[in-house]
Amino acid sequence: MGEGRNGLFAVYQGTPIPTQRLPSTVSCYEHALKWLPSAEPSGEQLNDAVMRMREKGLKATGCNSAIRAINAYLKWSGSSLKIHQLKEPRLVLPTFTPKQVRLLVTWKAKGRYDRRLHLLVLFLLDTGCRITEALTLRVADLDMDNLLVTLDGKGRKQRVVPFSFELRKHYFATFGTLSGRMMTCFSLRVRTQGPRS
Repeated sequence: MGEGRNGLFAVYQGTPIPTQRLPSTVSCYEHALKWLPSAEPSGEQLNDAVMRMREKGLKATGCNSAIRAINAYLKWSGSSLKIHQLKEPRLVLPTFTPKQVRLLVTWKAKGRYDRRLHLLVLFLLDTGCRITEALTLRVADLDMDNLLVTLDGKGRKQRVVPFSFELRKHYFATFGTLSGRMMTCFSLRVRTQGPRS
């Protein structure tokens, strides 16, 4: 590590930015910039830095995190060089086996809260929605005639998702008819009329 490298990194770290730096961000940049052999690395030195990252056991995602920080530094320093990010593996998330789904569907609920929990699990399995979408679901969002539900997703984007006739049967078995007594389906029920009994 040369004197020039430490001086330039100190200047880079001291550059004013409009938002407050989090300690984790500073730590991430410090870790990433340690891979550089000098303040003004060549293209070959940058490639060597990536090779050293991989030899030390960093996964592609970890390398790419360091590469983004190094590229920010290179742009700040006026260098025309840039490291291309590594291709990250696209992992398929594990799903339930048919046997596990059957166990969830055929589970017998004992009380009122268990029935509601069971309906929530069936709703998640049937529609594939996020848990927050299910918990914020309102009765008005359910179209029982056409078997459609309007979900409020990320970024307040709405989408219409179909659900099964079997789910509708479970819903009516749990809550009965849509009488307007409640506004939400799975979260704490809010009564729109009358005192609590």
